[in-house]
Amino acid sequence: MNKIWIIARKDIREAFRSRSTYVFILVMMFVSLNYAQAYTKAIDSLSSPQLVDEFSRRFVSGLAYILPMMYSIFVCSIFATYSVIVDKAKRNIESLMATPISITQLWLGKSLAVTLPSVLVGLAISVLAYLALNFAFVIPNTHAFIFPDLLAILSAVVIIPVLIFAVVSIVIFIQLVISNPRIANFIFTAIFILLVVGVQTIGGLGVSFAFFPLVYAAIVLLCTVIDLILSRTLTKEKVLLSSKM
Repeated sequence: MNKIWIIARKDIREAFRSRSTYVFILVMMFVSLNYAQAYTKAIDSLSSPQLVDEFSRRFVSGLAYILPMMYSIFVCSIFATYSVIVDKAKRNIESLMATPISITQLWLGKSLAVTLPSVLVGLAISVLAYLALNFAFVIPNTHAFIFPDLLAILSAVVIIPVLIFAVVSIVIFIQLVISNPRIANFIFTAIFILLVVGVQTIGGLGVSFAFFPLVYAAIVLLCTVIDLILSRTLTKEKVLLSSKM
C-alpha cells in the first residue's frame, strides 16, 4: 500500500502545480451559476409559497446527488493527463518499471492519483455551489436552509468515490497499454461524457433522486467486473511496448 501511495502522491503534486487545474476549478464554479438561473426561472412560474417550497426542496436536494458525481468526473479529465500520458512522453514509465513495484501497484497508484484529488475537488466545489444556492436564492424564497438527506450524503462521500475509482481504473488501464495518446484521450473523453450525459438525462426525467445511488452502485459493479477482467491481461511487457511505439 505504501508503494501505491508513493506513486499517487507524486502525480497529485504535479497536477496541483499546473495552472490549468485552478483555471478549470474556476470554470466549474462559474458553471454552477447555470443551476441558479434554472432555479430562479422555475420558481418564477410557481403561484404559491407551498409550491415554491416543495420545488426548492426537490431541486436543491437533487443537486446533492448530481453535483459531486458530475464535478468529480470533470476534474478527472485534468488529473488523468498527468497520470500516464505525461509519464510516457517523458519516458518516466521505464524508470518506474525498473523500481521494485508490481504492474498492479503501478496501475492502482496511477488510478488513485486521479481519483483522490478529483473526488476531493469535486466535493469541495459541490459544497460551495450548494451553500451559495441556498443562501443566495433558496433562503430568500423559502426562509429555510435545505439540508441534503442522509442517502445523498452517503452517496457523495462513499458511493461516488468508489465509482470514480472504478471508472478511472479502466481509463488508466487503457492509457497504460495504448501507445497512441490521442486514442487513449478519445476513449477517456467518451467514457466520462457518457457518464455526465447519463446522469443529466436521468435527472431530467423526473425520476426519484433516491434512484441515483442504485444507478451508481450498478455502475460500480459493472466497472469492478471489467477491472477484474483487465487485471488479468495487464503485464509490464505491454506497458513498455506501448511507451516505445
